[in-house]
Amino acid sequence: MNFTENEANMGGHRPVRDRAMHIDSMRALALLGVIVMNIGSMVMMVNGRQVFASASAFDLGVAGVDLVFVIGKARSCFAFLFGAGFAILMMRAKARSTDFRGFYSRRMTALLLFGLVNQIFLFWGDILATYALLGFLLMFLGRWSNAALLKVGLALVIAPSLLAGLLEAILGHPLPNLLELPRQTEAARTLAAFTSPSYIDAIEQNIWMGATRHATGTAHMAIYDLGVFGLFLLGAWSVRTGVLTKPQQHRALLRRIMKWCLPAGLLLSVVNALPYLGVRPEGLAAAGVTAAYIGVPILAFFYLAFFALRFSTEAGVVQSMLAPAGRMSLTNYLVSGAFGCWFFYGYGLGQVTEFGMVELTLFGVGLFLALAVMSRIWLSMFPYGPAEWLWRRLAYGKRDSAPAEVAPASA
Repeated sequence: MNFTENEANMGGHRPVRDRAMHIDSMRALALLGVIVMNIGSMVMMVNGRQVFASASAFDLGVAGVDLVFVIGKARSCFAFLFGAGFAILMMRAKARSTDFRGFYSRRMTALLLFGLVNQIFLFWGDILATYALLGFLLMFLGRWSNAALLKVGLALVIAPSLLAGLLEAILGHPLPNLLELPRQTEAARTLAAFTSPSYIDAIEQNIWMGATRHATGTAHMAIYDLGVFGLFLLGAWSVRTGVLTKPQQHRALLRRIMKWCLPAGLLLSVVNALPYLGVRPEGLAAAGVTAAYIGVPILAFFYLAFFALRFSTEAGVVQSMLAPAGRMSLTNYLVSGAFGCWFFYGYGLGQVTEFGMVELTLFGVGLFLALAVMSRIWLSMFPYGPAEWLWRRLAYGKRDSAPAEVAPASA
């Protein structure tokens, strides 16, 4: 069921069944990719050298598939859907003549709190805080034209990595970071913290990694942050134009996106993944690898176009299984990070040295499937996931004061 302006004008309380199932299903698939990426990162950040040393050819093949098809692409889809959720909420607030900025400020403040708690106490790779900080900026773009959202969004997604590659080609070396730390020292520190039985050691490392992330990976984080905001804008554009909410009316455009973005995204993603597969280009080739990062959002555009068309045709069994996980994406994101860290790190089960690349991918997929089943059971009894319920309470200020949300992309 698609979201339409008629639904926005209904105001009052909208039942959960009026949510756009195809958007919830798309978010669930993005969540699957994010969980697989995060589970791999939890182990590779701590024990990556040993995992690569013991990897078989099959392991490396699975890692290559993850790098090319999943890593970064799912996260890009989440950012796009976050912008879509913003536009839907703004449209509804405008139709009901309510104070959108006040509501959205509280919503982003609550998301920032979720992110800080996650970063400090659960998973060092949190993205919620970044989404919240960039989300505040969206409130000032409500009067932008659709053309402005599209042009600026594409520029922010594409230009930064191309500029970084150009600068690297001119300088002849990678762009410097604001803070250069000895890799071996940092690797030893991370290993010690996350294999320690002390939870305090893990918390201290979480804080350190969050505080130094932009300083130790300056160029990459700048490209990432600008790209995320660009994807927010494109997601908002897709709702205002109806491309995402009414995809069957935009089949020709979505098919053109699929036609061009699949080959371009795959080729560029392969090039960008080379350093992670043991290939270390130098000089102009290394600069080309940096510029090829644009393949990440380009391939994500293919996924978004493909599944928007596929899932909007009819709600089948697959969507009925996926949609609940998408509706509880914030809860599932937080739970997956907390469970993964507890399972792998020293203050929990300490399994960080027991998994290879294939096992990590299977673990991530299995964890998502378990969360999808739990989401379906939970939503058969309650209208919202626990984190979603708390987020609403913090944003709206009182219980059940607003209609159910169609696309509150969270993680």
